[in-house]
Amino acid sequence: MRISTSQYFETSATNYSKSFSDTAKTQEQISSGSRIQTAADDPVGAAKLLQLQQQSSMLTQYSGNMTSVTNSLNQSESVLGSINDALQRSQELTLRAANSAISDDDRTSIANELGEIEKTVFGLMNSKDTDGNYMFAGSKTTTPPYAQNADGSYSYQGDQTQLSMQVSDTLSLATN
Repeated sequence: MRISTSQYFETSATNYSKSFSDTAKTQEQISSGSRIQTAADDPVGAAKLLQLQQQSSMLTQYSGNMTSVTNSLNQSESVLGSINDALQRSQELTLRAANSAISDDDRTSIANELGEIEKTVFGLMNSKDTDGNYMFAGSKTTTPPYAQNADGSYSYQGDQTQLSMQVSDTLSLATN
């Protein structure tokens, strides 16, 4: 079998062209830092890359959710701590008022302070979070959870629904 000069040059030119194309593609991969430029480069690798990108997005979302849950629970804990402090102060004042050695003016002063504590606790029980939702209303986040009745008593307007946020594939945490 004879190889003509034109066949030889044609084969050599094709090989050089393919080698140049491969070199250019490799250079592009190096400069971009990515081995897979298109799905045609590696279909299985491209599918895996897409799956990893989706997982990365989910992990970013879960991280944000964990931060939100932590902030929400810290804020609730702070409000509950303030309510506890107010109730402890009211207990101190009640014990002080029970002392027969204090005057009526002192008792009036104590009653006034207890009234202020009552208003403070009522306001704290109707606290809103950073999103403007009522913290202790369950799923009725736009309704104040506690209301004062005409007779001076209080009633709960919320519900017992516990709101939660997904923080992993298998775990969701309560936010209220």
